[in-house]
Amino acid sequence: MRRRRPAHHGLSCVLALALCGVACATTGTGSVSEAVTSLEDPAPRPGMPTLLVAMPSSADFVAVRRTLVAEVNKNFNVSTLVVTRETSPADIAAAIDRVQPVCAVLMNNLTVNLFQAYEAAHKEKPALPTVVVMVSFLDEVRGQLRRATGISYEVPGVTAFVNLRAILDKPIRRVGVVYRPVFKHFIKRQQVPAEREHISIVGRELPREFSAEDLRQALRGLTADDKVDALWMLNDNLLLRDAQFLDETWRAELRTARVPLVVGVPNLVDPSSPLGTLAVVPDHEALGLQTGNLIFDLAESGWRAEEHPIAMPLSVQTIVDLRQSRGLFQLRPDALGRIDKALE
Repeated sequence: MRRRRPAHHGLSCVLALALCGVACATTGTGSVSEAVTSLEDPAPRPGMPTLLVAMPSSADFVAVRRTLVAEVNKNFNVSTLVVTRETSPADIAAAIDRVQPVCAVLMNNLTVNLFQAYEAAHKEKPALPTVVVMVSFLDEVRGQLRRATGISYEVPGVTAFVNLRAILDKPIRRVGVVYRPVFKHFIKRQQVPAEREHISIVGRELPREFSAEDLRQALRGLTADDKVDALWMLNDNLLLRDAQFLDETWRAELRTARVPLVVGVPNLVDPSSPLGTLAVVPDHEALGLQTGNLIFDLAESGWRAEEHPIAMPLSVQTIVDLRQSRGLFQLRPDALGRIDKALE
């Protein structure tokens, strides 16, 4: 089969690390009718194996799918199932029965949850190989599916910290992070590679059921007591909740602490509503190409997805709130040349 390896763009970084994967906690809300227009599948060819791609219809997912389809189109038919909050496990079952795919590509946590429910309801059927992308903490998610592999969405913390150090003219030696108990092992796995770059990750564990005040106290402990140089926000929906929660916790403490915040999703970097200073995320078009190459690997090895290691994203993009960075911190003279997307 034809194969092509992804090019590296911007501040790309290949790290052979075993850690939990992201990323993407976003769920699609576009209607099916909207998505049919933007996600039209290539005409199916008789006798060609089919990939089922289950995904939301929002822009980042569409970008991944676009390069995925371009990469695999000569070897596979592609059938796309648009996933919304109204999608059910029965819809997954109907799509599988209709197209009889050799493999399913699942994008985002909602889609994985639906597929998990489908598998639980159809234990008598052979497990379908799955490739999972654009989900939060993929190592944990993988165990919920019968035959799965994929590509982590979350960029290793050390990659983000090194990128922050490259653009700010201030020491980045201690990075603070708050986390729920379920992510304790994830944080430990991040510490070793960070220490190789002479960066210490200082963690504060939250109670299993935590309040806004618990989070504020943990953040205040990191900035006031532990004297961290930056904060790191995990891609954990419970740390975000809603706009009021962000205002009462993260923004309230950052106003006092005045330290940069590293985030793992691009929409948390917004000069009109300041929060994240820097986001380091996978390049979505390169991620689609990498997903295509992973599918070729699986096809060549008999579709044994459960035996294939989770891959790290091969290409990343840096997104910086330039207004915040200039107003609160000192940029290095060459900072703009190290930023893929600067927002003002």
